Amino acid sequence: MRIVGNRVLVSPLPVAELSPGGIVLPHGHAGDFKQWWIVESLGTGVACEDLAVGQTVLTETRTTHETLDDGRKIMGLDQIIAKLEPDTPEI
Repeated sequence: MRIVGNRVLVSPLPVAELSPGGIVLPHGHAGDFKQWWIVESLGTGVACEDLAVGQTVLTETRTTHETLDDGRKIMGLDQIIAKLEPDTPEI
C-alpha cells in the first residue's frame, strides 16, 4: 500500500499494562494510549523534514482518520501535534 497526499500511516504505540505501582490495568484503561503512534509511512505529498518513519508522534484525542483492520490508521499530517524526541545532552 502506498500512502498518497498529505497523509501518514501510523500504528498504535504499545502501552504498559502495569501502573507505576504494579497494578495490572485492564485492556483499554492504560491511559492515553490512543494518542501515541509510531509512523510507518509518509504520504507522497508530505514534505516535512521534521517527521520520519519510525518516530513516535502524539495526536489530538479526537481525530478523523481511516482505520485499517489491523489497528493502523491513516490520518492527515495536520492531526499530528508533537513528536517524541530523544533526550539530548546539555552542552
